[in-house]
This record gives sequence, C-alpha cells and structure tokens, in this order.
Amino acid sequence: MSKSNLSPRPAPPEPEADGSSAPLGAGEFTATHTKVAGYTATSLSPLHPEATGTIVAPLEAGELPDVAAVRGLRLDQILLLTTGTLLVLVVGLLAFVATMSSKAQFEDTSERFKLRIQDQARELGQTLSHTLALTSATSLRDNNYAFLGEVARSIISDNPNILRVQMYDAEGLLVADSKEDAKLGESTERKPERRWVSALYGGKPIIEYQEPIDYGAQIGKGVVVISYSLDALQTMLHELEGTRTEALRRNTLTMAGLGVGFVLLSAILVAIQSRRITRPLGVLTGKVMQLAAGDLDARAEPARGAGREVLTLGVVFNHMAERIRVLLDDVRAKAQLERDVSLARTVQETLLPAREGFQVGPLRIAGLVVTADACGGDWWTRSALDERRVVVGIGDVTGHGLATALVATSATSGFAAAMTMRQPEELTAQVLISSLNHTLAHIGRGEHQMSSALAVLDVQTGVIDYASGGHPSPIVYNRGTRQVASLPARGALLGASVNSQYTSRQAQLRPGDIIVWYTDGLTESRDAADKQYGTQRLAAAIQAHSHLSAEALRDAILADARAFSAGQPAHDDITVVVAEFAPASP
Repeated sequence: MSKSNLSPRPAPPEPEADGSSAPLGAGEFTATHTKVAGYTATSLSPLHPEATGTIVAPLEAGELPDVAAVRGLRLDQILLLTTGTLLVLVVGLLAFVATMSSKAQFEDTSERFKLRIQDQARELGQTLSHTLALTSATSLRDNNYAFLGEVARSIISDNPNILRVQMYDAEGLLVADSKEDAKLGESTERKPERRWVSALYGGKPIIEYQEPIDYGAQIGKGVVVISYSLDALQTMLHELEGTRTEALRRNTLTMAGLGVGFVLLSAILVAIQSRRITRPLGVLTGKVMQLAAGDLDARAEPARGAGREVLTLGVVFNHMAERIRVLLDDVRAKAQLERDVSLARTVQETLLPAREGFQVGPLRIAGLVVTADACGGDWWTRSALDERRVVVGIGDVTGHGLATALVATSATSGFAAAMTMRQPEELTAQVLISSLNHTLAHIGRGEHQMSSALAVLDVQTGVIDYASGGHPSPIVYNRGTRQVASLPARGALLGASVNSQYTSRQAQLRPGDIIVWYTDGLTESRDAADKQYGTQRLAAAIQAHSHLSAEALRDAILADARAFSAGQPAHDDITVVVAEFAPASP
C-alpha cells in the first residue's frame, strides 16, 4: 500500500458530549429508523420542510367568489347611459346653435326690412314734398293762398299717412295749412333747405320732410313741410316681429321634436348594439365561472357581430381553458410521479443501513447517503457473513433521478441476494463484485452503469479482501502512526458487460486503522470559486478528526464538505462509510 503524509485541515465542530455529532448546517438531514425484512431503514428528511416542493393533490377550484354580491351598473346600462347623455348634449347643443342662428337670421332680416321701409317712406316723403314745392311755387308767387290750402287738405284726404301739410313764404309766415284751425300768418324760423327729421305729432312718431319753394321772391325761398305718420311702419314692424317670434317658436319646436326623435332612435339603436356586445360577454363570464368551478370542458362559442375584441377574447379564453386542462394534467402527472418517487425513496431507504454504527468485534462501521435529488443513485451496505467476517459495499449509479434510484435499489437487493446463494466461506470480494456486475448488466441492459467498491474484512486477523469497479479507492488512516494510505484496485464499471472480469486484492489492517469509503460526489463538490473539495482535503479532515468515533468522524467529514461548498447547490449524491478497526491490545 502506498503511503503519504498530509497536513491536517481545520477541524469542523467537535461532537457533543453525549457522542452525537454537532448540530448540522443548512441542508443536513435527520434520520429515523425502522426494522424491515431484517434491515434497518434510514428515513431521511430535510430540516427545512419549505425546501421541498412536493404537490400532494391536484389543483382544486376552491370556494368561488360571490358574484351576486358585486354591485354596480351592467355594461349595457353604462353604455346606454353614457351614450344617451352624450347624444342629449350633442343634440341640445346643435338645437341651441340652430335656434340662435335662426334668431340672428330673423333679426337681421327684420332690421333690413325695417330700414328698407324707412328708406321707402323717406323717399316717398321727399318726392312728395319736392313735387308739392314745384307745384306750389306759382300759387305762392300769385298769393293764391286759398288754393294752396285746398291742395294741402286734398293731400291729407288722399293719403292717410300724411298727417299735416304746411307752407311758408320767404318771410317765414304760414300761408297754407291742412289743419282747419291753423292760424295763418304765424311766423316761424325755418331755413329754406331740404331735410327730414324725426318728431312727434299729436303724441305719435312722424317724419317731418322739408322742401324749399323757389317762387322768385327777392328775399328768399318759401318752405313746404309735410308730416308723415309712422303708424303704418310701426304696424308693419310689429307684424314682422310677431311673424319672427312665431317662426322662431315653430323652428324651436321642430328642432326639439327632431332632437327628441333622434335621441329616442339613437337610444334604441344603442340599446340593441350594447346588448349585442354585452350578451356574449355575459355568456363568456358564465363560462369563466364554470371553469373556475372546475368544469374544464367549458368553452365559449364564437361571438359573431360583437366586435373583434370580444371574438378574440373568446378565442383566448378557449385557448386558456385548454392550457389549464393540459397544465392540470401535467400537475396530476407530476403529483403521481412525486408519489412514485416518494415510494421509491422509501423503498430505497428501507434497504439502506441505519445511521447508527454497526459493531462486530473490534470493527465498527458507520455510513450515510445524502442524496442530491428526491432519490439518489448512491448506496452502501454492511453485513456479517459469519462470526469473524464482515462485508462492506458501496456504489454509485451514473445519473440522477428515479431510474438511477431503482437501479441502485436493485443493486442493493442483488447484493443481498448474492450473499445467500453461496456458503459464507465461499464469498470473496471478487465473487461478490462479479455477481453484482452480472445482476446490474441484466437490469440496466447497458444503459445504466455503476462504480462500486466491495471489501470482506476478517475482524480476528485484520485481513481485508477488496475489489473495485471504477470506484474511488478508499482512504486508510492509522491513528498511531498518523499515516495516510489507500486501497487501490482496478476494474471496469459494473453493468457495462456481463463478461467484465474483476480481481480482488488483500491487505493487512493494523490496530487503529480507519478506512473511509466515499463516492465521487464528496470529492467533486465545489465551492463558490468552482474549486473541488478533492481527496487531499478529505484526508486532512480524516486526520483532524481521527480521534472521533466512526459515526462522529463520518458526520465531521460531511460537515466539512458542507462548509467547503458554502451553500452551493449539491450536484451529486454523497456517500461516506467509515470503518474503525480497534482490536484490544494483547
């Protein structure tokens, strides 16, 4: 056996005074033990239950919300209310604008008509006054005032709108007047010029037209004054105002009627359209409630005419319902798979040895499997062949998951069966590993392979017969000499071929020897810098804790590996088996 001296590494926490290991770090496992079919089952469970994600039951609908308690207007009512309000505002605004526009138009037309009547009246008065001035010039020159009076009165009688006609000579004396009781010869100061003014006559509004009379007098010109009544014009304006008011009233009523009719028609159309849109939404809501109640067959029919968005919503709902069905089937399948994995883990743990140490004479053995997944591909076993010989086995099936766990379980069962098929004295490490390879080759059919190391130890003589199939060599440490060595052996991975050949080797154990078997999950665990734990650190941990019992040393090695990984996730199963050979001194 080769030997090497390794410097010790810092020791993990010392065991408690009662012999149990120190409190375990995050990710450690607790163990319970039961007797099953002659084996002690070690049931491992995480200290932090929240780290597990097992689904124990399919997805359930749960209690549905009380939809009837939801208060508020329906969507069709909201559409009708908002659209109706908008229509009333728009139609009212349009009616107001139309009414004001019509009123302004009528007022403009009335004003233009009033001005046109006034212009016509003024033109008529001016024309009449001018004509009378021309025709009166001769009579005024001849001092024929009686004739002028007759003319004035005839004008009054022929035209009821002319209230009074007056004529003045060049000296400003009244010489003719249509008024019977007028005092002729009265003087007035009127300038002989053409003009018109608004005035009152008898309390009534008039237009007073004035026209000069050129009758050849040396001192100047005479004046004819005509008082034109505005009663007819006022009557016409009042009639026009009444017509305008009546037209505005009729126009307003017409606009109001049209507006109300338009609003009613629009409300009917909006109600129909809103119902057309919201009815598919109501149906879709019912389908959603059915789906929430657990009816996975609920599907929405295409909502034709309700709009592209509603149609799209129905398509998306159907797709979502189908996805929920698929996901629920996946959840159920996963739950079933996890139940199967849990069952496989239970079976696997049943076949693994207990966590407590196993004592046969001066040899004490303790081991533990820490899986990276729910089920692991690592296994180990120990059993007494007779009163003086003990067999120890360890293995690591390639891969992870349920399949490797089943292979590992089959290997453990096959190993136990192989020990019963021959007499104990015929069992050697070579025979056992060859039988295990043959079993695994038939079980795995070349798809699953396994590394394994087996040893048969004679507790009286200290002779160890060992063999290996692609497995790391165990480390041997002597407490007395503080020397580190290994038990190297060669062999192909088990399960690759039924024709694989294996040989065994023998070595002599010394008092105080400690043998540590392990799987590569221990030495290949990595820290935050991606550095491997390695065999040197493992040997240093063994040196540092060699004074401990087999169980405590096993736990110390695992604790040191966890401290090295510093919270990094485990990527492979870890198995550590410690055998302590301590015969009594002669």
